[in-house]
Amino acid sequence: MASSSEEKVHFARALCENGQWPDVLLFAQEWQAQNPADAKAWFYAGVALASLGRLAEAETSYRRALAIDGEDFKSWNNLAALLFEALNHPVEGAECLARALQIDPGNKLGWANLASMNGQLGRHAQALDCAERALALDPQMVEAQLHRARAARALGKPEIVRAASEALAKLPVEKFKRTR
Repeated sequence: MASSSEEKVHFARALCENGQWPDVLLFAQEWQAQNPADAKAWFYAGVALASLGRLAEAETSYRRALAIDGEDFKSWNNLAALLFEALNHPVEGAECLARALQIDPGNKLGWANLASMNGQLGRHAQALDCAERALALDPQMVEAQLHRARAARALGKPEIVRAASEALAKLPVEKFKRTR
């Protein structure tokens, strides 16, 4: 087993990149046994459990990681996605992502995702604000422009819809590839 926390993160990440979820889980559990106070061990267990479809256990693992390190953007982000998309707790999921963005307000994808969540929750003014925050970080972010246009349309703001459409029309084709 890898020795330092940094080496363990590197090893766990490599297993994740290869989709070796049972191995990630076993590695994370061994890591937890050695050092139960290492938030990353709980984080990677959560990643593996979510990927294996063990969603309630993944939620518990992410929450355990956050109890140890409440400033970990990735744990908040993953918990947010799990709650919003898989566990049917969309309001709590959006709150978790908002918390993550307090930690890393420069995360453009986080803002775009929160715009999407708010839009799906019918919070169109908040969705527009989040999309604008993402665009302040990256004016060429396609997803943020789309969320901006959707929210503006729902709010009856055709001038913003038009501006988003014009901005999208000026972007190079390669910008339309998925960012996730």
